[in-house]
This record gives sequence, C-alpha cells and structure tokens, in this order.
Amino acid sequence: MSGNSHLLELYDADDYTGPNPLRATGQGVVWGPEGIKYYILEPDEPLYIDDHTYSQLAVRPNYDGDSIDCPVKSTCTVGIAYSRPGEIFTPGELYGFKDFCFWTVGKIKIANGDDR
Repeated sequence: MSGNSHLLELYDADDYTGPNPLRATGQGVVWGPEGIKYYILEPDEPLYIDDHTYSQLAVRPNYDGDSIDCPVKSTCTVGIAYSRPGEIFTPGELYGFKDFCFWTVGKIKIANGDDR
C-alpha cells in the first residue's frame, strides 16, 4: 500500500502558502484514534505550517463508507492531519489523538506523469 505518487489538493488551508495541489508519495497505513486507518504521505517538499516543518501528512477518507483504499488507489475527499512537530508516523503502528494535528480537508488522486 505504498509507493503511489499522488496529487493532494488542500481546501481552506489559510495558514499554508506552499504549492497547492502538492505532490506526495504514499508511505503506508497507520491505525489512528477510534480504529480509523490513515494513509501516510510524504510530500515531495517539506511543508511549513505555523512555524514548523513537516515531512509527512496523514489522510483518511472524509465520508463514511469510503475505505482506506480510496485515497491509496483512486480519487476521494480526505481529512488531512500532520504529526506533532518532530514526530514521524511509522506504517503499521497504532497512534492516538495526541499524535495527530487535524488540519484541513482536501482531495487526493493518483498523479499521472503529466499532472502539475
């Protein structure tokens, strides 16, 4: 479940001034709060948010009924979070509420070679 190249469009990310959509590579899936799976993405360039640098994002399907396969393999609306400053998510591990900073909503899709 990793290695896919994606475009992630951010909605209403007022505190973010970087590229949008941004390119990212899938790293795998973690278990988050309440048993929800999150797909870990590594952006091509680090993100700068609120005076901190982040090298990973965690996304989950935004709509009930969508599985974690939706953001991994297709296009869907996702909730987007990042880790606490200085922390890194490890695929396959379990994380709690304190490990995520819930940020915004967006749309993820598989990147084609000609996407910009």
